[in-house]
Amino acid sequence: MFSFVAEVSMTQPASPSSDDSTLVRIRGLTTVLNGKTIFDALDLDIPRGKVTAIMGPSGTGKTTLLKHITGQMRADAGEIRVNGENVAGMSREQLYKMREGVGYLFQNSALLTDFDVFENVAFPLRQHTQLPEVLIRNLVLLKLQAVGLRGAARLMPNELSGGMARRVALARAIVFDPMLILYDEPFVGLDPVALNQVLKLIRTLNQTLGITSVLVAHELEAVKQVADHVFLIANGKVVAQGDPKTIANDGSPWTRQFFGGEADGPVPFQYPAGDLAQALGLTGAAK
Repeated sequence: MFSFVAEVSMTQPASPSSDDSTLVRIRGLTTVLNGKTIFDALDLDIPRGKVTAIMGPSGTGKTTLLKHITGQMRADAGEIRVNGENVAGMSREQLYKMREGVGYLFQNSALLTDFDVFENVAFPLRQHTQLPEVLIRNLVLLKLQAVGLRGAARLMPNELSGGMARRVALARAIVFDPMLILYDEPFVGLDPVALNQVLKLIRTLNQTLGITSVLVAHELEAVKQVADHVFLIANGKVVAQGDPKTIANDGSPWTRQFFGGEADGPVPFQYPAGDLAQALGLTGAAK
């Protein structure tokens, strides 16, 4: 299985684009999968050095968007530029080079079950560098210290809580000091203590390392604590955006339904179907 945290190397990322305020620029992104339009001329800018949250109903393509940004999937139309470079126009070598500056935190953490915590974090270093063992050791311990788990270096994944596993995965994702980290549902399954720890880590790493962070999430209260900006995606487009503390009150039917938890609205409760009476064979039956 392809893993971006294992596809990085110690080479330097590309030089910044001419627009220093935007790291990822998306224009006219159109994607159709199995006859369903996922993105319909989507426009979206992810600012450099900030935490941006991508939110929306299930099935709207939030994780798919992360795959487009990293070049795992190609769109049917439109353009994505990362650090000024067109992802669709990259050769295989250029694509790998772009990914060198990207860390990816999977929803399930994706730790290697046969390796202890130390070796999970060390894995990309061993796979993609020729660093001496003493330097690998120091780098791994520094990253584990950053996430508060240096003392857990020799624990196995099955000895970790969900929150600890998420933090180990984060240490692995930052082992090369990436310019961009993509978080896919980082808050799922976390208890309040673990959630607060992960929130603090995302914000602290973003500020101290100057990383650009993009997180896919559903939990508005958590997003309010960590994100600088929120994009709400539905029907293939950005239907609302703004400050996470105020976006829920913008008055649009999309935000009212999504953040208010309404069962019906712009996203219908009933999946499109034919006439119920006809499906039950009752057409023309006496009333």
